[in-house]
Amino acid sequence: MCQTVTAPGGGTMIVCGGHSRKRCPCGRRADRLCDWKVEGKRSGTCDSPICSGCSTSPAPGKDLCAKHAVALEEWRTGKRAQDQQKEQVA
Repeated sequence: MCQTVTAPGGGTMIVCGGHSRKRCPCGRRADRLCDWKVEGKRSGTCDSPICSGCSTSPAPGKDLCAKHAVALEEWRTGKRAQDQQKEQVA
């Protein structure tokens, strides 16, 4: 977005800014993005803006939004159940 601004000396300037600051759903400034893998997105990840307080970090350098932190826990629970079933069969 660009704006025309009058300069102190009487001239004009065109000032352009990038994206507005991203906010976490909690309202705080987001300082990271969700790293959950998402097919079909150019970046390959969710990229939801999240703050450090709301982020779940399953591995160094990886951050998840609340939705994908729940999805990860559900996946882990299902994986544990599958592993236990395999142990019982073996």
